[in-house]
Amino acid sequence: VFTLSIAASTLAQEKADTAKVVGTWKIEVYAGDTTYSLSLVVTEDQGQLVGKISESMGTFTDVAISDISYDSVTFRFNFVSPTPPDGLSRTVKADFKVGTDAMEGIINVPDLDITTDAKATREAR
Repeated sequence: VFTLSIAASTLAQEKADTAKVVGTWKIEVYAGDTTYSLSLVVTEDQGQLVGKISESMGTFTDVAISDISYDSVTFRFNFVSPTPPDGLSRTVKADFKVGTDAMEGIINVPDLDITTDAKATREAR
């Protein structure tokens, strides 16, 4: 009985953790004089975090995120999308520190050797 209660407690704790990132997020990416607005939708499917990201001007829509990790503090994921300056598809890496209804971090495009600040705010539920 003791082992089962520990396992149930651990499972409940993991669920509470993912609740901090599950939802719809507005991400502002600050690239020099330009701010890009993204929409990220994170859900949970069979115990795994999954999500899709879109750019507000329609450059890309509902692109699946991959390589998702979340350790109760840091939320990381990748996606492949068209990127400035030439619109070619490249891997974009996101790395955020998670707060209550906000995240702060960086967006990195390794192929272009670009790293820029980004902030995310949770959309109303």
